[in-house]
Amino acid sequence: MSPRRNTELSSSEVSAYLDEARNGVLTTIGPTGYPHSTAMWFVVAGEEILMWTYAKSQKAVNIARDPRCCFLVEDGTAYDELRGVLVTGDAKVIEDLDEIISIGLRLYERYTQPQTSVPASDGPIVEIRRQAAKRIGIALSLSSLTSWDHRKL
Repeated sequence: MSPRRNTELSSSEVSAYLDEARNGVLTTIGPTGYPHSTAMWFVVAGEEILMWTYAKSQKAVNIARDPRCCFLVEDGTAYDELRGVLVTGDAKVIEDLDEIISIGLRLYERYTQPQTSVPASDGPIVEIRRQAAKRIGIALSLSSLTSWDHRKL
């Protein structure tokens, strides 16, 4: 029997991978007990993944009922290119308006500002604040994760 190869990402590789990744999939437990998966933009802040969503969205309702969830970021086409990070745990709901605005700003700076070159303070902050009033933040700890990189095979 040949030795098993370790395809796990190191902590620094996980950080770099999450910094370059564009989208993740948040899976919550739906009202019938089946998984409910949705694509999400996210930012990493310290040891947490942060996202925001409308407070009335199905994922927000699901998390309020049962905080257990997972978050998957993956890429690759061929088997020997597959890599990803799967985070599992209890989502924390953030309802403080200033914290939600902060998440919105971070998302704007990560996803929109590089495309537009418009700083949030030049106008977009007004829209971020408007949207934040209808949203919640979601935080998921990075303390429980699984990772793989088949390029290491």
